[in-house]
Amino acid sequence: MTSQPLESESGGSSEKLILPSLGLTRFALQLPRILTGLLLIDIAATFSVSVGVMGQIRTVSAAVGVFGALLMGFLSVRYRHKSLLLAGLLFLCVSTLGCAFSPDFGVMLLMFSLVGVAGVMANPMSTALVGDLLPVERRAGTVGWMIGASALAYLVGAPVIAFVEGLGGWRTVFLVFVLPTSILSLLLAHFWIPVGPGDHGRVGGDVSYSEAFRAVFTNKSAAACLIGSLLVMAVWSTHLAFSSSFIRQRFMVSTGFASVSTIVGAFSFIVGSLTSGRIVNRMGRKRVTSLTAAPAGLLLLLYYSISNLWVALLLGWAAALVNGMLTSANNNLTLEQVPRHRGTMMSINAAAGSLGSTLGTGVGGWMLLSYGYLSLGSMLGAMGVIAAAIYFSLVKDPLLSQ
Repeated sequence: MTSQPLESESGGSSEKLILPSLGLTRFALQLPRILTGLLLIDIAATFSVSVGVMGQIRTVSAAVGVFGALLMGFLSVRYRHKSLLLAGLLFLCVSTLGCAFSPDFGVMLLMFSLVGVAGVMANPMSTALVGDLLPVERRAGTVGWMIGASALAYLVGAPVIAFVEGLGGWRTVFLVFVLPTSILSLLLAHFWIPVGPGDHGRVGGDVSYSEAFRAVFTNKSAAACLIGSLLVMAVWSTHLAFSSSFIRQRFMVSTGFASVSTIVGAFSFIVGSLTSGRIVNRMGRKRVTSLTAAPAGLLLLLYYSISNLWVALLLGWAAALVNGMLTSANNNLTLEQVPRHRGTMMSINAAAGSLGSTLGTGVGGWMLLSYGYLSLGSMLGAMGVIAAAIYFSLVKDPLLSQ
């Protein structure tokens, strides 16, 4: 693929417009989850249910995401990556509007489940489009910026959500912040993202679904990448779920203090994801992924075992930095495994990540209740080491063998 600017169907969209469009896509997809995390108590009070019951909207959304991602593995064979990206963003807009006007818990559950659908459509397709549209030397940096945009949503979105909620309640946040951002991301994706040379004429073409899935699962390196992604997402998602509770319970800090710590952690994650692109181009995708996987887990083991607040915070922020590097490098490594079927590969990878998040938080919660935070940290450390072993021994970087 050349590095010449690509023309979109709408006409006039150049390569330099791809990054802000894909970045805003990743930013917008995070907002509903941040909102429900921050305002879950308020939403539960509106529908007269317990916080535990209300929290099931996130569980159902994640479960829908696993099955939706597998379905996307088939759809990406037949339909254009850009078309599927736009469909995912349209689902996000519909979900946001539906959540804002949900009359009861059942409707809210249904509408929020569409967030899971939107995520598994738009996230893997945005990564696949990087492979379709950009030259190899720009892919690592672009993926790093996209992952940084996801973390930026926590840095910027959280205070904005809190401010708007104070003015008009959680429904107002959906309407005046999440919905406009979602619509803007849909419009930018439509007008600014081109259709790649290899992304034409899928609809109605002679395409074999079994060939695409066979290409992924019979490739030992690609299959190992999927297992690695499951472990990587399990580690980081579990930490996100319990890290604030840990410092609040262990060190008796306020919610405000914990939120500031989360903001610093988000900033560290962004720095890690952005710097990863440059390091990947110098050291290679496999090497960076392999070298960061074990520290990403072991730093969290230390975090949950330390009895000094400031040492724990420094370890947590260091873990965020390394996990940002790991997430970016892993996505870049996975993207190049099966170039002919990037959409299918990234969709199955999204399913693996969703499954890892579900299993990680589920098993992690059980270990926390049964044995405490040290056991939780030990689980995360072990998963990081296992992931590193898989990347070192089973995964290949296809670009190094060309």
